[in-house]
Amino acid sequence: MDRIDVGAPLAGERRDRFFARAVGTKFEAKVENGGTVIDLYDEIGYWGTDARGFRARLKDATGDITLRINSPGGDVFDGIAIYNDLLAYDGKVKVEVVGLAASIASIIAMAGDEITIADNAMFMIHNAWTIGVGNRHDMADVAAVLTKIDDALARTYAARTTTGIRSIKQMMDDETWLSAKEAKEAGFATSVGSAAEAKARFDLSVFSAVPDSLKWRDDATEDAPTKRDLERALTQDAGWSRSKARAAMRVIENTKDEPLQDAGEVDLTSLAEAVRAVSATLKY
Repeated sequence: MDRIDVGAPLAGERRDRFFARAVGTKFEAKVENGGTVIDLYDEIGYWGTDARGFRARLKDATGDITLRINSPGGDVFDGIAIYNDLLAYDGKVKVEVVGLAASIASIIAMAGDEITIADNAMFMIHNAWTIGVGNRHDMADVAAVLTKIDDALARTYAARTTTGIRSIKQMMDDETWLSAKEAKEAGFATSVGSAAEAKARFDLSVFSAVPDSLKWRDDATEDAPTKRDLERALTQDAGWSRSKARAAMRVIENTKDEPLQDAGEVDLTSLAEAVRAVSATLKY
């Protein structure tokens, strides 16, 4: 497998959130049986797991790696960097798709020496997309960059699978969703594993051909937001520091409607009200 090199975004370029709603997300690494297990149940990029954070975990990895993926994708450049870092890892990399490997997450999966997809999991490939503003010359430049990215991704899929590059490009044009059996038949996976319970779910409405079984449901049976969901909303959406967000969550956990005292430089009363407001927006 070859490294992917399609250039990089401009310095200071804004990275926007792709998936507005998600529950059960996590990114963690732990040592098991002499190797390292990495759970990537998250969006790829600034709002989820970015390349810098992944590389930091990879530097601390021991022995062979088992990378468990349940991700809707996200930022293409972060995903390419993660893929390239996995290729450069000295040990063996085993990928397990336990829920969804969509968009750039499916490229990350291609870095595995072995790729197992759970019987009830899905795999999706499509063309890169972006948002641009400018005149026709600017749009032509954007199209040229997207073409370059698509070509690089298609070559990566084709080199790893049993599917020719023309077929791959057509599948990308069509935004193709594959079952575990179809992914294995096309060469995107080396084996099909037993069914696994998805540990995270995402609102995939940004895609055009999402299977009904993966569409977001707004009903009373949806899972409540986790502490990590709330912490992420405060640190990433509201721009608070992690210590400030955690202080606020402790206040909410330890108090109901009692009057709150100030602690240091943090106004806990206003902080608690802000947390409650953010929490309300996370009820799906």
